[in-house]
Amino acid sequence: MSIVPVSDQGIISNTPLSSEVWGPFQNFLEEFPLSIDLWGPFSDFRSLSRGIFPTRQTQINWSETPRAHVFKAYFPGLTGDQVIVFVDEDRMLQISTDDGKFMSRFKLPDNAITDQVKASMNYGLLTVTVSKEMSLQPQNVRVVEITGSD
Repeated sequence: MSIVPVSDQGIISNTPLSSEVWGPFQNFLEEFPLSIDLWGPFSDFRSLSRGIFPTRQTQINWSETPRAHVFKAYFPGLTGDQVIVFVDEDRMLQISTDDGKFMSRFKLPDNAITDQVKASMNYGLLTVTVSKEMSLQPQNVRVVEITGSD
């Protein structure tokens, strides 16, 4: 599976013997977001990088219930077909968008069952549930007294 699909935007002609050749810097100066004359080494690089490398500002919430690990992320305006969720052999959960503007990876703990991963998306809210093995050992729970002056 490809994480980021390969785009064919640079192809001018579909024929292999075409005399037209695509040049990567053909319209460089017309398409560059800022004038090269105005660029300085101490300018605001974040605003420049947003124009060249657009990203999705999405936070992922990872919570743990007694039966599962739950990941939630909000992708406004996207559908389930535009988000890719998979677990690789190294127990890494990857959540990404098909346009390549977002990608996040998480190392799943040893108690996660990687064969039991479910994902759903409702109104842009992605919920990924990874089942976990139930511990047969009783948990050692004790009450801790809080001391101090009031």
